[in-house]
Amino acid sequence: MTVLPGGETYLGEVVLTGAEEYAFWEAGMLGEKVPLAVKNVTVSGECGENCSYTEKDRNTIAFAKGNVTIGYEAGIVQKNLQILLDEPSTITVTLPEGIDVQNPLLGRVSEGGIVSRENNTTVIRWDQTRFVEVRFYDPGQERLLLIFGAVWFTVAAVLIVPFLLMRRKQDP
Repeated sequence: MTVLPGGETYLGEVVLTGAEEYAFWEAGMLGEKVPLAVKNVTVSGECGENCSYTEKDRNTIAFAKGNVTIGYEAGIVQKNLQILLDEPSTITVTLPEGIDVQNPLLGRVSEGGIVSRENNTTVIRWDQTRFVEVRFYDPGQERLLLIFGAVWFTVAAVLIVPFLLMRRKQDP
């Protein structure tokens, strides 16, 4: 999965062996499967570079049985990418330059994710997992967090210093 600049869309790629259909899912509020709205779907593999497929329903496609690679584009809500698969798989998520997950107050990588920096991008890998969650942020959000922290630190200092000075005068 590759998150596009801006963090509102990602490009997904799924490699299937001996398959004849694929359903696009995402995790719902309670972890249940919810149909994923996708666009720009491509199927390639043994049938060629641009295989034909049919839409069985709003989130399932059918194609000739075989080994295929499915590419698609889907949206990301509130900079929180969630991927839900039927079987444990190796998953890689690539974040573009300017988007990060390192600050634990703003970002999150689900359990088992290994974060590394490669060619000015952040790459996160999981081995044999069914669910992945990546909450990321941009420099603007990090700047707002620093401003928020500085304001509260100043308020705390303004309230604590007079209290300590008054207490010091009362001690005999």
